[in-house]
Amino acid sequence: MRHRWLFLAVSLVMVVVVVALASGSVGGPGRSLYRLVGMFGQVVSLVRSSYVEEVPVEKLELGAMNGLVQAADPGGLWVPEDVAAQYAKVRARALPAFGLVLGERSSYPFVVQVVAGSPAAKAGIVPGELVERVGAEPVRARPLWRALTLLDAAERQGASVTLDVIDRQLEGKRPVTLAPAPLAAGTPSVEVKDATAIVKVPVVDAAAASELGEALRSSAAAHAVVVDLRGVALGTAEGAARVAAQLAGGAIEVKIGANGGKDEILKAQGQPRAWKVIVCLDATTAGPAELLASALKSRGATLVGTESYGDTGRRRALKGAGGEVWLASAWGLAPDGKPILGAGLKPDERVRPRKGGDAVLERALELAGGRAAVGQAA
Repeated sequence: MRHRWLFLAVSLVMVVVVVALASGSVGGPGRSLYRLVGMFGQVVSLVRSSYVEEVPVEKLELGAMNGLVQAADPGGLWVPEDVAAQYAKVRARALPAFGLVLGERSSYPFVVQVVAGSPAAKAGIVPGELVERVGAEPVRARPLWRALTLLDAAERQGASVTLDVIDRQLEGKRPVTLAPAPLAAGTPSVEVKDATAIVKVPVVDAAAASELGEALRSSAAAHAVVVDLRGVALGTAEGAARVAAQLAGGAIEVKIGANGGKDEILKAQGQPRAWKVIVCLDATTAGPAELLASALKSRGATLVGTESYGDTGRRRALKGAGGEVWLASAWGLAPDGKPILGAGLKPDERVRPRKGGDAVLERALELAGGRAAVGQAA
């Protein structure tokens, strides 16, 4: 047991160094490293001597490592070496296991997106719900990689898996069984209502940009476009620039910040558009969808709903003692130049969801029709 505690302390030191250097701390960790290690030793001693029951070392190790990484990068992870290869396979997937894109909220795996037609969609899971258990394994207050690797392993084995899912209103929990089935990425859709085109882009990538360009041809007479980015997280930064060019027209820039000041600008050009653009977003608007919303905002679009998820990080694995640290080396920037990572995009007009209707979309359509100025909604 003593050797295990020593390994944990050494691992913490290594992770501190990796995080400090990868996040661009000037001069590295410095004296604060020794202060942190000392504080860690004191906290461990207090937990061991004062908590009501014995705490497994493995649980403390996971909590300490991931807490440290996420203090620097809210979407970062520390992955133990025994699951690092499996997690790398999860990261390399084009589409997620069972069509379920997960983030993290309030210590739970948080459903950010559900791929249309997937086992998760057919089972009735919707964006904004929480996952408490995967199979027999509790995943609340556990690193996100646990839920992701459990789902990935079940699908690769061709096995069904049962999840405990908490609804969006936090009013009930239900078991949901997912069976493996082929997955296919969705395509953009355009619906015209009262001279307003309602656009949905389930995957923000180059293919979607081309398909969207064709779909918008039939909407040339529309005077406004409502872009619904709720429940969208899949895609690429380059795709965000190209889709934005199709929607807003003209020159588009997607700004990416990076360590060491090596920022980059992704550019795209679209045919001129004269219509007004309204964007629906909420906590299930993530990654490339946030970059798309930011690019449209830079071109004058109005954001309606609630704050976006807040993760545009482009991550890479850095090897440390006993595992890998996944940290963002680049991240998307909001129109004001501030990182979206950890903050999200703020709506121009905040609209709270309600039962029995879609208040966000209704308000977006009102603004598209010019029925009220921004900021006047209840």
